[in-house]
Parts: sequence; C-alpha cells; structure tokens
Amino acid sequence: MKLVRKLFIAALVLIWLLPLAFFDFEKESVSDIDNRMLTEWDFSQSDITAMVDDYIKDRIGFRSEMITGYTLLNDTLFHEMVHPTYTYGKGDYVFFKMSDETVDETFLEAFVLQLLKVQTYCEERDVPFIYCINPAKTTVYSQYLPQGYHYQGKFLETFEQLLESYGIHYISNAELLIEKSEDEQVFDVQYDAGHWNDLGAFYGTNHILEKVSEYFPNVSPNTPDDFNISTRLQTSLKVSEFPIHEEVPYYEDKYADRIVELTEAYSGLKMDADYHSFRYLVNEAGEGLPRVLFFQGSYLNERHRFFESDFSEYYAVHNYENFLDFEYYFNIFQPDCVILETAEYATNSDYFDYDTMVETVYAPPLDKEKARKLDVSFTEEKDGSLLTLRFDAEMDGRALYLETGGHVFDIMEDEDGSVFCTIDVKYYDPEDVTVWIGD
Repeated sequence: MKLVRKLFIAALVLIWLLPLAFFDFEKESVSDIDNRMLTEWDFSQSDITAMVDDYIKDRIGFRSEMITGYTLLNDTLFHEMVHPTYTYGKGDYVFFKMSDETVDETFLEAFVLQLLKVQTYCEERDVPFIYCINPAKTTVYSQYLPQGYHYQGKFLETFEQLLESYGIHYISNAELLIEKSEDEQVFDVQYDAGHWNDLGAFYGTNHILEKVSEYFPNVSPNTPDDFNISTRLQTSLKVSEFPIHEEVPYYEDKYADRIVELTEAYSGLKMDADYHSFRYLVNEAGEGLPRVLFFQGSYLNERHRFFESDFSEYYAVHNYENFLDFEYYFNIFQPDCVILETAEYATNSDYFDYDTMVETVYAPPLDKEKARKLDVSFTEEKDGSLLTLRFDAEMDGRALYLETGGHVFDIMEDEDGSVFCTIDVKYYDPEDVTVWIGD
C-alpha cells in the first residue's frame, strides 16, 4: 500500500515538473495553435505582474497539447468550442472569437485621408490607385453567428460613407459576396474562419480586375476556364489541431508555367518586421499588360494565382505598416497601377499606425520650372536588384528629386536623418544623374 502511495505521489510530482522541464524560453517564439507571438520577458512593460503571468501561461510546457485536449473534450461532451481563436456559430459554422462591434471613426477618417494622399500622389503621376475592402466572414454569413450575438454591420456602413465623401476610388466585396453566399459557399463552413475560400477569392479578385479594366481595357476578369478547379480535404482547422472533415475548393492557374518568380533579387527590400511577405512575378505572356504594385493582406498573400496572369509584372507587398512606406515602394517599382486591399477586421490602428498616417506628407511631382538643380555628392550601395544612393544633403522641409535613366524618383529622409533614394538598378544610368530641389 505504501508503494502504491509513493508511486501515486511520484506521478503527481512528475505531472507538475514535466511542464516546467519543457518550458519555452526561446525568443520570438510563435504559437502554432493560436497563430501569434508568445509573450516576451520584458521589464519595460507598464504592468510587470501581468507580463510575468502571461509569460508563464504562454510558455509552460505542453501548452498546445493541453489546449487541444481540453478543446476536444469540451467538443465531444458539450459540442462547445473552448479555443483561444475560434468559436462555434449556428449550423456548425466556425468563426473567430466574437468581439464587440466598435467603430473608431477617428482612425477611419485618418485612414481614408491616408488613402487620399496616396491616390493624389498616384494621379499626379498618371498612375491609377484602387482600394478594395474585403468583408469578414461575420459580415457575409451573419445569419450563422452564435446565438445571442447581434451583428449590425456598423463598421462597413461608416467606412464606406467616408470613402465616398472623400472620393476614394474603391470597391467593396461585401455586397457581392453576400449575394453569392445565398447559393454558393464563398467562405469555408469550418476550415478557414478568417478568410474567403478560393471560390470567394475568384469572385472578389474578379471584382478588382473589373475595376482595373476601367483604366486598362486589355485587362479582363478571369473565367473558370482559366483554372483547374478541384477540392482538397481539410482535416483540422487552419492553424489548429482541432479535427474537422471538410472539402474546400482549390483553383490552380492553368497558365502558371508562364510565370517567372524573381523575388530573391529583392531580398534587401526594407519591410516591417511583422509583415515581411513579398513576391515579384513576371508574366512571360504579359506583353502590353500593366505592371501592378499590390499592397495585400492575408486574403491574397497566398493567392497570387488569381492575379499573376493578368499583369505583366506583379509586385505583391504585405500591406499594413509597409503601406505607410508607400513612397519607398513606388520609387523602386515604378508601377503602372497601385492597388491596396485590406480585410474588414484588419483595418484598424493595430495594423496601421495612426500617428504615422497623420504625419505622412508626400512630395508633389517634380516641376522643373519651379525647381533647380543641386550639386551634391552621393554614394552607391547595391543589394541584388536594389540600388540605394545616399546624398550629402539636408532636406529642410523641401522636396528633393533624383532624375536618372529617364525616370524621376523622390529622395527621402531616413529615421536617422540621412538622405537617400532606393531604386531598381535597371533604372539607373550613372552617366545621367541629376538631383533637383523644389521650392
């Protein structure tokens, strides 16, 4: 009897010690089960107690296994999803965790004014700008939301009124996808609660291409015949081990063999540490089609197959904070068209810094009649296809421009006060370099 008691106590001690033995001390560790960075040990936080508590909860050994086991047990016994990311709706639909439906009108107006700045910048250089807002699953399938959650759609209503009032060239995929959802499954019932599926992407991207065709008539929306259409069986929720059994649509570009990826040549591209997805694709059959600079989020980052054959060159930049460096990317890629896409739930101050938007000022186009040439020295730094020129100059609130190879580029000021201009090396002519300074 004493041996059994000792074994029992030893087992209890082991159960307590094992999670500590497998404690995760790794910096910048990511949780696969809820797709986020784990809490870091950081005494600069205002609430040290909360930081320590979150750190231990996040990094205790077997955290993912414990969450998965607890979630499965609740689902089996009570058909209730106890999960850090997901929740059940009606009809076994899966949604992100529900939150209060709030509208930050101060942020939204600053965001729309940022769009207006970019749109004006592009139009002054004869480049069309298009903005697309993509609805959340909660908007498209609101009838399946959890019992007791009342969806009003206040965000999109307020946002679209602002877009209209400031004259932004935009499209919304909300009405289109709600209409399509009456007969077709444009978001998965369960697998991906956060994004449209490939059928929804087919309709949503075609809506964008229809808008592009207003500026470039040789661009036309895709047809089902442009894809090999099939389904794929998904056996767990996306970024989760929660078991499901759902066939989801998959669209494969029939003309993918014409697409050449040259992303690696731009490995030195400056990007936000949290949003660093970039892809550069060239369509070998794209003669006469426009070159697009596309700021896109998770709705499109893995769905380049819906656009790659519709442009001659496709520069796909992860949006959010990178979009606030718009001028930097425009300088490099010199696009024929600029598109920004954001998801309904990712259009807020968590993704787009309010102060940066308010303070952002873009240079007007170069007016040589009002500008003068500046005799200034510079150094060259080459990194793959990127060339950065650093100038021995001060901006002092005035606009500086680099003219070379028949193109004009904005010269910018870095955070440390240095004056620079990063361009694609193919636009650089070392025998033809002029620096201009505006009034």
